[in-house]
Amino acid sequence: MGNSMTRFAPEETSSIIGMPLPFTNGEYRRRIDAVRKRMAEEKLDALLIFHQESMFYLFGYEQTGYWIYQTAILTADSPEITVFVRTADEHMVRGLPYVGDVRTWKDDSANDPIAITVDLLRERGVLGDGKRIGIELKTHALLPFYHKRLNEALPSLVDASDLITELRILKSDAEVVYMREAGRVLDAAYAGAFEALRPGVLETEVLAAALTGMFRAGGHVPAIVPPFASGPRLPSWTHGHAVDRRILPNEAVTIEPGGSRYRYHAVGVQTRWVGGEPTAKIRKTFDELVQAQEAAISMIRPGVSTADTAREINRILKQFGLYKLGNHNGYGTGLGYPPTWLDTLRIMESDRHVFERNMTFFLVSYWAVKEGDVTTELCLGEPFIVTETGCERLSATPLSLT
Repeated sequence: MGNSMTRFAPEETSSIIGMPLPFTNGEYRRRIDAVRKRMAEEKLDALLIFHQESMFYLFGYEQTGYWIYQTAILTADSPEITVFVRTADEHMVRGLPYVGDVRTWKDDSANDPIAITVDLLRERGVLGDGKRIGIELKTHALLPFYHKRLNEALPSLVDASDLITELRILKSDAEVVYMREAGRVLDAAYAGAFEALRPGVLETEVLAAALTGMFRAGGHVPAIVPPFASGPRLPSWTHGHAVDRRILPNEAVTIEPGGSRYRYHAVGVQTRWVGGEPTAKIRKTFDELVQAQEAAISMIRPGVSTADTAREINRILKQFGLYKLGNHNGYGTGLGYPPTWLDTLRIMESDRHVFERNMTFFLVSYWAVKEGDVTTELCLGEPFIVTETGCERLSATPLSLT
């Protein structure tokens, strides 16, 4: 290890541009070493890192301009990381733990970022016959334009998209602290939204109340502005945002906040009834969805597969006539940058993950209730952490239709 690495005492916490990082140097070093171990197992000499989540996870690099070309290089033979960013972002990288070399490029210059990347790999001694270089492809931070040019310059690149993301599924105890804090931020978002919820208010006013509650509770900027819909907009399935529509009496609204602390997200979704009373069919369907959720919650523990969990939920949903082939029942959550807060774990029958202690996830059930010309989409979901003997809610807000 170079002399520049010795200043990162494991028990200390580094700072960047006046703010301490969320983890100790030792926590980052353990993550880097775990990635290098996986690289050795997959016979990779180097890894080209593009996920903003991966960079934050490994060395605390926090920024939102990752649509511009940038990369980090980690080799199997050293924990020292080379980071290549725009000159404008250099101050956000230099001095981060285990970043031994920072190179930059400018938008308005003749410097070719792809050529510089190849030169950096050559400097690190990982080009040549028999060398294997992995690359993160399943990322929003690598434009197809740049991937095409990288592939032309380095035709033997190996897709290593899941190498770091799979490690991120299992949270350390230090990460769990932020996941629990994120759960409390989620509750504050719900409290703000539900207090503002009444006939006549705009969807955007309810969203503003949710965000205000979130930030006043110490929340950080989430990866996704909480999806929101009301009345006839509910078929957006929480994939739309609040608009300037006034909420009417005797209709439903759905909000899906992701409470965030240091980019760690606890996600929940609830459908609530506004004014009047929901119909008996809507109440019955809501209660049946809750039963499906509870069936899954009662079986989740270390050693249980995500596929078996999905099968149990679907078994209950089939009994109630609420099953639809192809629906998923949840996903892993943790680190997230726009446009997503999802981990690679999925709760569905085709997934191959097995629950372990400190895995965190979002469990969800949903159904469209059709009554005459009106369709009411019901969505309910909660964030959880796997414990030694089962699973525990990260949110204290109960599932309720009213």
